[in-house]
Order: sequence, then structure tokens, then C-alpha cells
Amino acid sequence: MNSRTPSIKRDLRQEITDSIIAALEKGTAPWQKPWQAGAYEMPMNPTSEKPYRGGNALQLMVTAMRHGFDDPRWLTYRQARENEWQVRKGEKGTQIEFWQFPKGKSEDLDDSRDLPAGESKDKFIYRVYTVFNASQIEGVPAHTPRVRQEWEVHQSAETILQNSGARIIHNQQDRAFYSRLTDDIHLPLRAAFKSAGEYYGTALHELAHFSGAESRLNRETLNESYRFGDPNYAKEELRAELASVFLMAERGIPHNPDSHVAYLNSWVKALQDDKHEIFRAARDAHRAADLLLALEHCKTMDQALAHIKTSPELKPTNLETQIGPSTMGREIPSMEMEL
Repeated sequence: MNSRTPSIKRDLRQEITDSIIAALEKGTAPWQKPWQAGAYEMPMNPTSEKPYRGGNALQLMVTAMRHGFDDPRWLTYRQARENEWQVRKGEKGTQIEFWQFPKGKSEDLDDSRDLPAGESKDKFIYRVYTVFNASQIEGVPAHTPRVRQEWEVHQSAETILQNSGARIIHNQQDRAFYSRLTDDIHLPLRAAFKSAGEYYGTALHELAHFSGAESRLNRETLNESYRFGDPNYAKEELRAELASVFLMAERGIPHNPDSHVAYLNSWVKALQDDKHEIFRAARDAHRAADLLLALEHCKTMDQALAHIKTSPELKPTNLETQIGPSTMGREIPSMEMEL
């Protein structure tokens, strides 16, 4: 007779969702932490030299903020060992996930686990990897963060706004919003903001809404939202919030977390209803950030849209993009969007 207790399959998505809900219920989003210009960088893998994306990026950003990790580098135990580095005894790793699909399947499946009709999950590879922050590892060369001057940060943010082609009108007293009806962004005068960082944070949030218009990313949460309190409205606000965080971390723009308190309860409800929602939101947010950054190199919106659809670096289903080749197959541990 076998007296062993049956193992319980771990549900990583539910664990991550529950931890985010717990933080939201305390009155703050776990990714909302103020930082100075250039003080935070997107999580990346030093082996593949690629940034983590979507839900994985969000999970690592939240973990870094919670534990005070200043180093953006994350890698597996095996990768550390292959570089003759050593994870400190007693350090706890952070789990991230990897999805791999048959050639030709939609890359959008990676963050929702919504399978096409008639398709079996057996055709898809899902793995959980444990990674450690470089701060948890002995022998790792010191990280030298890129030092950005204040003028450089402001210029970078201004360039994103200008390259977007969005019509930005400074005609509001104390609110900011993207109007889907007129396809433009309305903001208070620049002088009304306490700092340049606060202005750009607000503008980038509304620009994230702008990216979801039917002629651009055609994001359902934007185009099927009708009023404050609508479920899609809260979901769209979550996507704009995360997109602005990704943009600010990518370009070193200071982050101001004092907004969006009105949406916290709505976000809790959305996450309680669906453990995949935060991952869908992070995926959509990263696509929005990708599009706006692609406009730095592409002359037209159509070219930028084509770029993010075809660039291998922007496909989250490629294992080598985030984890690196050394671990493949071996480690499985009138609608207004208002601020």
C-alpha cells in the first residue's frame, strides 16, 4: 500500500494573481513604487542579453521592488553555475513561465492559455523556470546602470510623444484623458504639473490608450469600453498603467504612483474573476510599449505595426529571447479614457 501523499500541482498564475490582489486590497498596486529618473531598468537575462516580457517582466519587477533588488539581471541556477557564479545558500528563487507553440500558432496565446477550437494542450509546451536576481548570486560582476542626465530623460519622453503622431491638446483644468471619438489626448497645461516626470507619466499613460485604437493595435478593452465602471474600462486602465510603467522603466523616466487609486477595487474584481487577466494585461501593455518605441525607428504607424508583428525579439514565445539557449529543455522547475 502506497502511503505517500499525492502531490498537488502548483498553479503559478493563481499564486501571482493572489499576491497582486492582496497588495491591491491594501490600497496600492505592487508595481507602483516611486523612482527617480534612471533609477529603474527593465528586467533582463544576462545570458541571452534580452529583456523579459509581459507577465514575466511584471512578475520580476514586482519581486524586485518587494525585496529591494536594484539589479535588473535575472538568471537560472544553471546559468549562474555555467558562469562559475554561485547562488547564495538559502536564497529563494522567483518563478517565471514559458510557453512554446507549434509553428504558425498565434503568439497571443502565451499569456491567456486560450486554445483554438479543437486544439489540444498536449501540443503546447508550458514550463516554469526558477530565476535568481544577480543580487542573490556571488561572483557576478557588478552591474553598471546607464546614467541618464535629466535633460536626456525628458528628451526621450518628449520624443516618444512626438513620434507617436498623437494630437495632444493642453486644454483641461484638472484631468487628463484620451478621447476615442476624436482620437486625441487632452491634458492640463504643462505648468499645472508639479514636475516634468509627473507630466510625462500622465502623458504616456494617455498615449498607451491612444495605441489601442482600432486603426492601431485594435485593443478590445479600449474599443469595447463605454463608461467608468464598465469591466472593460477598468481592464483598459490596467493596461495603460502597465504600459506607462514599462515605458518609464525602459527610458529611465521617473514614475509617480499617486494616481489610479479609483481603479484599485475594479482591478481586484477583474483579477478575482480570472487568474489570467494580469498576464493578458501585461502582454497587451508590452505590445503598446513596443509600438510606441518602434516609432523611434519607423517613419509611419503602419511600419511600426509591421515591425512589432515580425520582429523575433518581440515574440514572447521564443525561449531563447528571455531565458537563453543554455537552458532549453533542461530546467523545468464618446468614450474618454480618463486618468
